[in-house]
Amino acid sequence: MADENDRQEEGQEEPLLSDVEVLASLARLDLEAALAYEAAAEVAEDGELAAQLRRFGEDHRRHVDGLASVLEREGAAELAPSEDTVAPMLAGLARLAAPLGPESLVLAILADEQLTNLSYEDALAYDWDEDEEQLLEGFRADEERHMRWLSDRHDAFERTVGDLPEAPG
Repeated sequence: MADENDRQEEGQEEPLLSDVEVLASLARLDLEAALAYEAAAEVAEDGELAAQLRRFGEDHRRHVDGLASVLEREGAAELAPSEDTVAPMLAGLARLAAPLGPESLVLAILADEQLTNLSYEDALAYDWDEDEEQLLEGFRADEERHMRWLSDRHDAFERTVGDLPEAPG
């Protein structure tokens, strides 16, 4: 991780969170996202959608593991989240959206994905060592891929709705 003294010498303001706190926050968010994807996959009636949601959940689990390894290496393993320490709010939202149909489920997960994308983008503004930067860039690429797929799926729902005849007035 970049030395905090380097930032002070360069005249940069001290960040609100330490590097370790940023990584722990990302790990917690990724665990929340994994739980949301898993919950969404459980309630999705479309088999293709459920399978893709499971794959995205696995990506988020991989992110948690990678971030936990960095935290452990930095002597902050106690900051790594576990399912016992996370209240799965995002998973609850996915379950609430499911009865409204697949388009609502996709929209709920898309909102979660926007949060993870923005969080990785913000985290990459920090000064990381080369290995950590590469790890975070790889995870951000996964997030962007998730966002593209979900956006495309959402757009397909929008086109389908647009093709329906208007209701009689």
